[in-house]
Amino acid sequence: MRRTRGPWALPWNTMLYDVLVVSNGGGKRFTTERDAPLSVGDTFEQDSESYRVLAIQPGHGPFDCVIEAEWLGSSGPGESAPA
Repeated sequence: MRRTRGPWALPWNTMLYDVLVVSNGGGKRFTTERDAPLSVGDTFEQDSESYRVLAIQPGHGPFDCVIEAEWLGSSGPGESAPA
């Protein structure tokens, strides 16, 4: 991994992703940290919402990778992915 050690650095096994949601109107972007690498087809949750990894691009700046993701739905009461 490219990160350097320092008091502000993430643990070595943590992956930092820049996520771009490309479905459901797209345009949403956020950062997420994972303890293990994500692969195309994997699903993950962020802020009570589920996403599927569609593509993985090389990282930039502090990010290990840039992920293009599909929104699957919210895990809040009465909310779900569009049909």
